[in-house]
Amino acid sequence: MIKRIKKIKNFGIFKNFIWQENVNEFKKFNLIYGWNYSGKTTLSRIFRSFELKEMPSGFETSEYILLDENGTEISHKDLSSHNYHFRVFNIDFIENNLFWEKQEANPLFVLGEKDIKLEKQMRSLKEKIEQLRNIEIEKKKEKERIDNEYENLLSEKAKEIDRIKPPYDKRKFKKVLEEIKDNFEEFCLKDSEIDNLIKSLKEDKKEKISLVSLDTIPSEKEKEIYNYLNKTVVSEIIDRLKENPKLNNWVKEGLKIHQGKSKCEFCGGPLPKNLIERYERHFSEEYEKFIGELNELNNEIEEYRNQADRLRLPDEKRFYPEFENTYGEYKTSLESVIKEYRKELDNIINLINLKIQNPFEKITETPYKSEVTKNIQQIINKINSVIEKHNQRSEKHEEETNIIFQKLERHFASEFAKSYNYFEQKEKIEQLKNEIKEIEMQIQEKEEEIKNIESQFSDIVKAAKKINGYLKNIFGREHLKIQPTDKNKFQILRDEEKAENLSEGEKTAIAFAYFLTRLEDRETDISKAIVFIDDPVSSLDSNHLYNTYALIASKLLDICNQLFISTHNLEFFNLLKEEMKNMKGSKEKCGFYFVERITQGNEEISILKNLPITLLKYKSEYHFLFSKIKSFYESPSEDFESLYQLPNVIRRFLEAFVGFKYSQGLKDGLEFLIDDETHRIMVRKFVNNFSHQTGLQRNLVFSDLEECFHVVKIVLDEIQKKDPEHYKALEDNYNKYKNNN
Repeated sequence: MIKRIKKIKNFGIFKNFIWQENVNEFKKFNLIYGWNYSGKTTLSRIFRSFELKEMPSGFETSEYILLDENGTEISHKDLSSHNYHFRVFNIDFIENNLFWEKQEANPLFVLGEKDIKLEKQMRSLKEKIEQLRNIEIEKKKEKERIDNEYENLLSEKAKEIDRIKPPYDKRKFKKVLEEIKDNFEEFCLKDSEIDNLIKSLKEDKKEKISLVSLDTIPSEKEKEIYNYLNKTVVSEIIDRLKENPKLNNWVKEGLKIHQGKSKCEFCGGPLPKNLIERYERHFSEEYEKFIGELNELNNEIEEYRNQADRLRLPDEKRFYPEFENTYGEYKTSLESVIKEYRKELDNIINLINLKIQNPFEKITETPYKSEVTKNIQQIINKINSVIEKHNQRSEKHEEETNIIFQKLERHFASEFAKSYNYFEQKEKIEQLKNEIKEIEMQIQEKEEEIKNIESQFSDIVKAAKKINGYLKNIFGREHLKIQPTDKNKFQILRDEEKAENLSEGEKTAIAFAYFLTRLEDRETDISKAIVFIDDPVSSLDSNHLYNTYALIASKLLDICNQLFISTHNLEFFNLLKEEMKNMKGSKEKCGFYFVERITQGNEEISILKNLPITLLKYKSEYHFLFSKIKSFYESPSEDFESLYQLPNVIRRFLEAFVGFKYSQGLKDGLEFLIDDETHRIMVRKFVNNFSHQTGLQRNLVFSDLEECFHVVKIVLDEIQKKDPEHYKALEDNYNKYKNNN
């Protein structure tokens, strides 16, 4: 396989091409995208020179080197001596093999005589195949009729059962029918039994209930609270602060404010000597630590209080009737005890706050009774016992419901089988399937006989049939075909008459069908061939384009040794791209590339690079065009090479935008898009004059970089103004992938 084009010098638009290290090496299947005149056909001509083993006319001074998977170089010097197997489809192949004026093409093989006897045998076999196909069609219709009839009956019956216990569908019903197949009559029920079962089935099921839990204050906390309330702070006590808690707190805050100061911040007078030191001894480190511990204790008790407030008990109506009254009594008791519990917690909180206000005095009052929390947990345990019994009842209800429904389900299945002879009809369907299979086998055998006969025909006839088969695949009908002539050539026919005035699309299709047939000739081993196909869908409409894509996907992908496909047609490119991306082992097998014509220095050249991520991830060239414009806008001096293609890029982008936005062509669409007439004329001139000229002289009339930047800014600003949401989506997409291009 070819891994790189190491070098191209003076070969068409490739002036001094060197393979860049950041470009992925070629793989088994390679898809190349580029606009017209970007250099795709030039690349195919390099490959074709190795096929023909001669330098193309007019390129005698060119140089090029290919590199294979073993690192071996093959160059323009090795055209007649290399051992590689190239097959190339491009404009040169078409011109060398098809003569459009006479509507003839070169034959692929040497002519041989046509065997009339074999032709008659083949015709007879085809008639028998047609008869068998007619019988096959009738049997398939009969099978389909029975299938549809019973599928509808099954659906209707399943809907009836669904109304009893949804959700239910015919797939479940079919499964039950198979389960009772051997003794289905045993499952029939009496009408009274059915009524009772349906009534039991419709009994409401109660949902399961979550268990109740409450984190209450532990009993050991009683002693801790008591100790804190009885503890006093050891410090140098100032009596008037001790006796007045409010004054104590006020002085404490003031002490922080007057640290390091000599004047009173309240009155402005001088502070008495040693006053600050006396207050600091009063508010000792032990005092601060004790106050902090009291605050922590207070927060802890408040959290227990909050948990008690947040407790929500289930409503009595959620329980089965047999549990409702018992639960209601427990619920009332619990609510009463929790009310008492809250009061005790409030009392503790009040006492702690009182202690915080006056930490120098003992509080001997008993804070709470631990019996209250014990009562709470005992009642919660009783409530949870009732909830568990309710939940067990709920689970049992579901189990009993399933047993009841299974009886009804089997009854309905038994009734259905008797009423509609279901199992007899299933056997008939199986019989029809076997008969159809037998017919298909007979057809296959006769088709094999036809193949054997065809193998005895002359090669030229076989080639013609293959080409005609491909033409039928491309066009979907047999109006265009070729036939061998006495001149060792193929004659091109349209509707059995000599073809005249072939369209460009017809020419492309004939040429490509001819090329595909050549890949199957004696001289070609497709498993060893390196195949290069350049734009096989030129001038084809969408339907024929899809058919051509299908041919390539079925005939070439994963078959030839290595495949290169180049195209400017975005729709065709996307079809192949998605096909290749979805192949097993796509990352190892498939490569995607972009051929781009740029301005470098004072000349136009082509480069080959990895396919931009925008084109690889999306099916729209539109995002890619925006990325080119946006990239130039952000870095015009760094993206100077884009000057050559910029007018064409902007033109293609604007045609798409105004076409979708305003349903107008470019000329009228610019009237809607750009309000300022001066700006509109500038943009119109830029995209019309500069996107249509070719050759180096175009660069001589180019506006300077600043003017190009101004045009780009006008376009981006107007689109952002007229459709900001759309512009943001384009910009987001650009930012997502700009670092990966």
